[in-house]
Amino acid sequence: MNRESDSPTIDWLHDVYEKKKRRAFELGKQATDLLASESKRVSHRAVAQKSKEIDPDGIGIHANTILSNKELHEYISQHSTSKSSKARKAPRMPQEELSNIFKQVKEDRDIERVRRRYMKLSKSELVELLIQSEQYIAQNNKLWLKEEFEKHQ
Repeated sequence: MNRESDSPTIDWLHDVYEKKKRRAFELGKQATDLLASESKRVSHRAVAQKSKEIDPDGIGIHANTILSNKELHEYISQHSTSKSSKARKAPRMPQEELSNIFKQVKEDRDIERVRRRYMKLSKSELVELLIQSEQYIAQNNKLWLKEEFEKHQ
């Protein structure tokens, strides 16, 4: 096909998308402002739901539209009261301190209490604890093997 004949079609399509983009921004902005003025949680889902309530057509905007519309996403992010998307990193415990903690672990401890304590930890904290535990075990296995090897020489 000839590029010149495609150009009006593409321009027409851009115009349609631009109108939809502006409509989504306006609805999202209004919904965000309403939620903020009502002291309600401002999140993608809440904005999408509120936009359906205030849209004269009753259509509103989808939560994914917020992500694809950069201007709207930035506007909502400025007013957002939901959790940050950045994952929290569990503080890494020094190996010496970890070693002392593992030395204090008793075989006859209350397993149910330990289970409850672990259930309070976040997934990332549990992963960090598991990694540190494996490191401790690996280091102690290495020491044990070294001692056993020296016994038999």
